[in-house]
Amino acid sequence: MRTQYRWIWLLLTALLFSGLLGVTTTPVIAAEKSLVWERFDVDIQVNNDGTFDVAEHQAIRFIDGTFTFGYRDIPKRNFSYLSDWSVTDAAGNVYTQARSGGLPYTFVVDDSGGSYTIRWYFPETNQPQTYTLRYRVHDGLRYYAGGDQLWWKAVYGDRQFPVLASRIRVFVPTPATIDEWAAYINNNDARDSVTAERLDNNRAILFTTQRTLRAGEELEVRAQFTSGVVAGTAPAWQAAADARAAQLEAEQAYRDRWGPVATVLLGMLALALLLGGPALVYLMWYKYGRDKPVERIADYLPEPPDDLAPGLAGTLLDDSADMQDIIATIVDLARRKALSITEVKEEGFFRMGTDFIYRRERTDVPLLPFEEKLLNDIFGRGHEKKLSKLKNSFYKDIPGIKTAMYQALIDRGYYRSNPETVRTQFGCLGGGAMIAAGLLAVFLMVLFIDLTAAAILPGIGLFAIAISLLIASRYMPRKTDEGAEAAARWKAFKEYLRNIDKYADIAAQKEIWDRWLPYAIAFGIDKDYIRKFEGVNAPAPGWYIPSPTLYGPYHRRYYGPDTRPIGLPGSGGGSGSGGSVPGGGSFGGSLSDASRGMGTSLAAMSAGLGALLSSTSSTLTSRPSSSGSGGGWSGGGGFSGGGSFGGGGGGGGGGGFG
Repeated sequence: MRTQYRWIWLLLTALLFSGLLGVTTTPVIAAEKSLVWERFDVDIQVNNDGTFDVAEHQAIRFIDGTFTFGYRDIPKRNFSYLSDWSVTDAAGNVYTQARSGGLPYTFVVDDSGGSYTIRWYFPETNQPQTYTLRYRVHDGLRYYAGGDQLWWKAVYGDRQFPVLASRIRVFVPTPATIDEWAAYINNNDARDSVTAERLDNNRAILFTTQRTLRAGEELEVRAQFTSGVVAGTAPAWQAAADARAAQLEAEQAYRDRWGPVATVLLGMLALALLLGGPALVYLMWYKYGRDKPVERIADYLPEPPDDLAPGLAGTLLDDSADMQDIIATIVDLARRKALSITEVKEEGFFRMGTDFIYRRERTDVPLLPFEEKLLNDIFGRGHEKKLSKLKNSFYKDIPGIKTAMYQALIDRGYYRSNPETVRTQFGCLGGGAMIAAGLLAVFLMVLFIDLTAAAILPGIGLFAIAISLLIASRYMPRKTDEGAEAAARWKAFKEYLRNIDKYADIAAQKEIWDRWLPYAIAFGIDKDYIRKFEGVNAPAPGWYIPSPTLYGPYHRRYYGPDTRPIGLPGSGGGSGSGGSVPGGGSFGGSLSDASRGMGTSLAAMSAGLGALLSSTSSTLTSRPSSSGSGGGWSGGGGFSGGGSFGGGGGGGGGGGFG
C-alpha cells in the first residue's frame, strides 16, 4: 500500500464508522462534449547533446459537440526547460506560433512558471483528426555510472476520456544500446498491461499497451542505455529524485518484510473479535438475559391463568410495554365500565371522517396505578374527551404510562428491574462499542495503513460486537422465575385465543366474546379474533356505541341508570334526549333507535371497531410535524540508479480539446 493512499483509507474508514446515511460526493458537471483517443503514440529521440525530442501523435475521434482547439499542460518537473515547439495535423498543415490565439492553424505557448501550456487552434470540426505536437526537453536525462536513463510520462493522466491504444518508441544515438527498460501506469509496474520489444540492434525500444488507458491513467516509460555516449552530467534535480527513490525502496522493503506479519496478526485479532465477540455476547445473554426455562404447561388454557390485566399480560409476553398494550388497557377499562366509547361521523365543508368520544362512566371500578394514570392522562380534569383532541399531545404521556406498567409487573415479582432500562443500558453499551470500533479502526489505520490494508479489520470485528450488543439488547430483560412461569401460562392462553375456533364452539362463546378482546389486542391477534366472531353473528360490545343518537339507550342498557359522573349529557336517568355532541350528532334518540341499536351485531359495526383500534394507535402516538423523531522484464542486471518505482520522469500533466 503506497504512502500517498494513507488519507484516502482514513477517509473511507471515517465514513464507514460514522453512521452517516448520506454519501459525500463532489458535484460533477455533465460534459457537453465528448471524444476518445483512438491512438496516443509518442516517439522520443535521445540526442548526442543530452537533450531529447518528443513527438506526440494524438488521433482523436470526436463524439459529441464541435471543437476548435486543443491544449497540453506539461509541469516543470525533472527537466530545465522545453523548446522547439511545433504543431502539425494529418492534412499536412503546419501551425504558426503566435502571441495570442484564436486564429485557425496557430498555436500559443504560455510559460506560467510552474508549467508549460500550449494551445493550438483549428477550424471548427467534429470529424476524426490527428495532431502531432513536438518539443525538445533540456536537462531531462539522468546520468549514472552503470548507464544513463530516460524517464518520461508519455501519455498524460489528467484527461476526461480514455485512450484506446498507445505505442511509445524510444531511440538512442549510435553506438549506445538499451539494456534496461520498464513502463509504469500511475507509478505502478505495468508489465501486465504493456509489452516491450527491442528494435534496431537494441538502439530502440517499442512499448505497446495491451488494454485501454482509462481516464486518469498515466503511462510512463523508462529506458537505460550505454553511459558516456550522450553529453551531459547529472542535473541538479537528480539527487533529490534519487533520494526520493531510495526512500520508496526502503519503505517497500519494510512493507515486504513486515507487511505479511502485520496482516496475519491483525487478521487473527479481527477474526477473534468477529467470531469470539458475538459468542461472548451470546454467553452474556445466556447468563444474564435468558429467562428460566419452563416446561410446557399445556397446549392451551381456556381461561386467563390469573388476574393479570390484559396490557400487563401483553407486556409480560414480549418484555415490552407498547401501544397495543395501552390500547388493550383502554378497551379493558371500557369493558369494565370505567369508560365508554362513542363513534361520531363528522361531516362538514372542511372535514369528513370518523372520530370517537371517550367518556368517564362508573367511578367505582377498582383501578391499578397505571390504569388510573392512563385515565388521568386521557381526561385530565374533565369527564369527556374526543380522540382527535389527543392528537400531537398524548405522546408525551406514553413514557410515563409504560413506566407505570413495568412497575406494576415489578410489584408482582415478575421482574427485578425495568425492562426498558435494561434495554437502554445494553443499547448504550452497543453504541459505545460502535464508537470504540471507529476509534480503533482510525488508530490502527494511522499506525499500519502503509504496511497492510488489514489494519481496518480489527475495527470491523469490534463493530460486529457492537451490532451484536444492539441486537441482544432487545432480549436482555430477564424475568424472575415467577415471571417466567407466569409467562408460560399466559402463552398457553394466547394459543387458545389464536385458535379459539379449534378449541371451542365459538357460536356458544359469542355472547361473551368481548370478554377476551382486550387480551387478543394485547397479544396482537385482535383482527383474526374479531373476524372469527363476525362469522357467528356475535353481538356488538355494550361499551362501544356506534352513534351519538344511541348513547342514551346504550348507556342505560350496559352501564345502568345514574352511573355517569355529574355534568355529562343524559345523566339523571332521563330519556337521554338532551345535549349535543361536540362535532356532530346529538344524545338520546327514539325508542326505535334504541331497539335497532341494541340489536346491532359485531359484523355490522366491525369496521367502526377496527377504525377505533387503528385510529387510537395512530392518534395517541402522533407528534407535531416540528417534533424530531446517517524482473522477468529486462535482462541486464537491473537499473543502475533511480530505484524501481515510476514517477521519476518529467512530462505527464494534462490536456484535452474544446
